[in-house]
Amino acid sequence: FPVLEETLTGRDNVKIIPGDVMKLDLNQLIRQEFGGGPVCVCANLPYYITSPVILRLLEEGLPLTSITVMVQKEAAQRLCAAQGSADGGAFSLFLQYYMETELLFDVPREKFLPAPKVTSAVIRCVRRSRPAVEVEDADFFFRCVRAAFVLRRKTLANSLAAGLKGFDKAAIQSAIEAGGWSPSVRGEQLTLSDFARLAQLLRSAQA
Repeated sequence: FPVLEETLTGRDNVKIIPGDVMKLDLNQLIRQEFGGGPVCVCANLPYYITSPVILRLLEEGLPLTSITVMVQKEAAQRLCAAQGSADGGAFSLFLQYYMETELLFDVPREKFLPAPKVTSAVIRCVRRSRPAVEVEDADFFFRCVRAAFVLRRKTLANSLAAGLKGFDKAAIQSAIEAGGWSPSVRGEQLTLSDFARLAQLLRSAQA
């Protein structure tokens, strides 16, 4: 903080607020400093808490228009992975449900002092005017998404049977068949639209 106070001296559009982003009351902070928003976030995230920070920013109901952050390159590739590709996962789908993601550029190791062992990348996530897909029950929808990646290298049916409590495998297999997917399909092959349809089919099967 003393270094920042020295290097930012004379810049009246900067205010340093010491604190832990995982503990601060962010809604209160935005009300105090920005009149309630809307705001954008721009940060060089600690790489070991990339997902927890982004998750908190989204789950807190903050008036965000965009999130632009530097993260480890591998994390950036996962977060911006095309839906239905092997690079994606439950968290990338969660992020893309709310945001349009774009990998902007890489940041080589030699740009840092001292140089880290990993390459970094900057991504931009812009808030969608509405979620990417319409779902009847968002909580259940995300339960299905998470369960689909519990056993990532197994079939979707096996992963859902392991991660989705209250559903037997026969009902899950019936829902997958009704959706027109192969019995051998894996969760990583499904898009957000696919998961919305799958969640609806599973709810119907349960009823």
